[in-house]
Amino acid sequence: MNARESVSHEQAAELLPWLVNDSLDAEEKQNVLEHALTCVICRRELDELDRVSDSVADTAKALPIPVPDMRNINVRIDRLIDRQNWGREWFSWIRDAITGPWRVALAVQMGLIIVLASVLFWPGSEDPEFTTLTQPQNIPDGHYIRVVFSPDLAATELSRLLDEMALTVADGPSARGVYTLGISQTISEDERARLLANLQREPNVLFAQAVVLGTNK
Repeated sequence: MNARESVSHEQAAELLPWLVNDSLDAEEKQNVLEHALTCVICRRELDELDRVSDSVADTAKALPIPVPDMRNINVRIDRLIDRQNWGREWFSWIRDAITGPWRVALAVQMGLIIVLASVLFWPGSEDPEFTTLTQPQNIPDGHYIRVVFSPDLAATELSRLLDEMALTVADGPSARGVYTLGISQTISEDERARLLANLQREPNVLFAQAVVLGTNK
């Protein structure tokens, strides 16, 4: 069976990104490569995807990531230092107070007050303020979009873009910088196509491809 009988042009075009990601089995890989040898369009697309993949791999470490708000961290550090200084001042006062026998009773009373205040007002443990962009999770079956963003895209711009298009990060980024974006499973096929086209036109989107995970069509 020759390549044109094994895989159609449309099927080969859809499989090109997974060929670049080395995600195809041996038979699929052979069929797509044989088709690309005789198809100028697919061969050009394959060359372009190879260039994008190499660029993403070279710059993956430079992808901007959300940074903690140093103002909040500095405020917490200042409060901790203030509490430590407050404790040192009180213990210094108590030490001076008990240098004379006549001050022992007062020092004991102040010690009890300090212990009671610590129990009532010392702040307890707090939940972590920062989390990763995504958490490991099982992705439900359905329609998704796999995207590679420009390494120059800031985290704030990425968040804005996702909000404007009603997209969520279902998984990623992978080792090659690929995000899997979730879309509403209730929109029509035409709406999904328009959403994908709009995303592909974004200047900071290097690659975008619709995928269907699982058996849900």
